[in-house]
Amino acid sequence: MSIVQYADVPPLKFLEEMKILFPKHYEELCVTKEFPLDPDYETYDRLANNGMLRCITCRVGEDLIGYIVFIIQPHLHYKSCKTAFEDIYYIAPEYRKGRVGIKLFQYAEKVLKDMCKVDRVILHTKVHMDNSRIFEYLKYRNSDKLFTKLL
Repeated sequence: MSIVQYADVPPLKFLEEMKILFPKHYEELCVTKEFPLDPDYETYDRLANNGMLRCITCRVGEDLIGYIVFIIQPHLHYKSCKTAFEDIYYIAPEYRKGRVGIKLFQYAEKVLKDMCKVDRVILHTKVHMDNSRIFEYLKYRNSDKLFTKLL
């Protein structure tokens, strides 16, 4: 079995690497393919430069097999509540077994709590690839439903 390593990585370095997995992630999970994949890397850079972006990775050797990106800021409704809003997460399909995903989220929680002093984490999941069971196992509450509509 390959050893999976988890890390909190510098966002500006990771954003370059994320460009490798983004197309695979888009093809598998995107529900609005009416729009081409076109990440706003300038905004990612700005968030990173302002200390508002956190990137957690998992690797086997040098190979990036998964990641979670969080945007961290006070919640607009509760300014005393420092919140980590999950922007995107992905694990390569061949590693979606065992506890790789659970350990990735557990590692992220530790970083967010210990290093970033985050009070709350907000995650989402796709309906067609529902990760609710993982989040419930990790003690997250199902608190909202999200609807989208193209105009």
